[in-house]
Amino acid sequence: MTDRIKPLLGALVAGYIVFFVAATYLYQPVAAPPAMDPLVPTWLSLAIALVLLVLFFDWMNQAVGNPMKSGLIIAVPQILLVDCLYVLNGNRGITEAAASVVALLATWCVIGFVYGKLSDGQGTE
Repeated sequence: MTDRIKPLLGALVAGYIVFFVAATYLYQPVAAPPAMDPLVPTWLSLAIALVLLVLFFDWMNQAVGNPMKSGLIIAVPQILLVDCLYVLNGNRGITEAAASVVALLATWCVIGFVYGKLSDGQGTE
């Protein structure tokens, strides 16, 4: 695990930046109003979620052995659930879904890329 600290931290920082920028400037301008008030500030909720997501990503990458593929394996179910299903059942608009697809793909590709580059070639084949 200690040999994966650098890629984990790099993926966490890169993911935080991309998620924050994509959510703030791409998704939120087209999103519907939230259903309830947030439990914690936005920056903190993003940090907590990304720690959990990057740890899940690391676990996935240990099984798959390819960071980009691991990121896409995580992104595709998210897209199918929140951008395909939610559009079909009327819980999300098409514009929101398109912005979300772009944000999810960009974020997971960046996380996979940074993780792979910082892994000294481990799991990047």
